[in-house]
Amino acid sequence: MSRIPLHPEQDPYPVPALYLSRLDHESLYSNTELRRAIAETVPELDEPGVLGRRYAEALRQAAARGGGMSEVRRRWALRMAEDLARDRTGEAHPATGRPAADRRATSPGGAS
Repeated sequence: MSRIPLHPEQDPYPVPALYLSRLDHESLYSNTELRRAIAETVPELDEPGVLGRRYAEALRQAAARGGGMSEVRRRWALRMAEDLARDRTGEAHPATGRPAADRRATSPGGAS
């Protein structure tokens, strides 16, 4: 399992774009859909540093309201960014965001 950064300022790109995207963090998306959401979100915030500032502001506002759902969404964005990074390296990964063990157990062929 990957280590979740303690501070959002340490979150790698594209976590802020995924967090701020219109995607529902409780739904499943393909890597193509995740990349499309990033591509749509980034141009909306195209000035240098705006994405990071908007992300930090959104997290602060969510924390002021209780922040539980914000942390769930942040963890989702971190997992999806990790999946996308593995996809670029050619390693096997769950396209749906589920852990690989869960995917093997539910695949038509079952666990190997």
